[in-house]
Amino acid sequence: MQATQQLDRTKYIGGSDIAPILGISPWRTPLDVFLDKTQPRKQDIELTEQQRKIFARGTRMEPYVIDLLQEETGLEIIKRGQRYKDKELDFIAAEIDAEAKTGENVEIKTVSPFKAKEWGEVQTDSIPVYYTAQVMHGLMVTGKDICVLGVLIGADDFRIYQVERDNETIAAIREKEIQFWECVQTLTPPEAIKTSDILRLYGNDAGTAIEADSKVIDVFNNLRDLKAQSKSLSVLIDEAEERLKMFMQDNAILTIDGSPVATWKTQAANRFNQTEFKAQHPELFNQFVKSSQSRVFRLK
Repeated sequence: MQATQQLDRTKYIGGSDIAPILGISPWRTPLDVFLDKTQPRKQDIELTEQQRKIFARGTRMEPYVIDLLQEETGLEIIKRGQRYKDKELDFIAAEIDAEAKTGENVEIKTVSPFKAKEWGEVQTDSIPVYYTAQVMHGLMVTGKDICVLGVLIGADDFRIYQVERDNETIAAIREKEIQFWECVQTLTPPEAIKTSDILRLYGNDAGTAIEADSKVIDVFNNLRDLKAQSKSLSVLIDEAEERLKMFMQDNAILTIDGSPVATWKTQAANRFNQTEFKAQHPELFNQFVKSSQSRVFRLK
């Protein structure tokens, strides 16, 4: 294990990369990581303002959560934010949030209350699988046996979890990382696992046809049936809404046992009259027309 202060993220696989590489990340795919490494300046995915706020909040909260962890466990934190390279493979590295004097890795997570159900019983290893992958990656690089997680859910739900080293899991992760890095070195994109990957790989259609195999035929038939059912449900939904509106008349709120269950309120909306503007100011309209392309999926 070799500590280092600065690393070029295009030159190594880090802890935040491993869940996407394994295809278990809710946010990124193997192709996303591949493009991060091979085309870092060509990425078309930018963080939204909300995402920036979330990441910034997590960074600001980390010292506070570490203090909570020390108070709850008595662990003495001796290192924070250290980066390490794998002792055998120079393309594998990990940044550890903190390290305890007694030898544990420490990871800090700040979690939305809406994600609380993904976390299991405290003082166990019942954490989301994508974080388990990150933890195992860190244990692999540092050679440690235990990782303690301090997790702050919302503003005041502080929890502690503990994950022990699993050499079988680590060996499987390591093999996947080696295979992925071979893709990076040979500029061979990993297999697409989402539609977003297909669009990033190909963009426009090739104008060709492809014959469905037996599995795809089953999927097609199922989709066709589901769409037919959705049309029937849409009609039933419209009919049910119509009956409720007829009952409500000019009332704004529908209640059951005094509790509001539906509303039908008057509201104002301002909309830009594009047709009228184009008729009145055709030249100005054309200056601001922006063309775009997309692939549209339709059943025949």
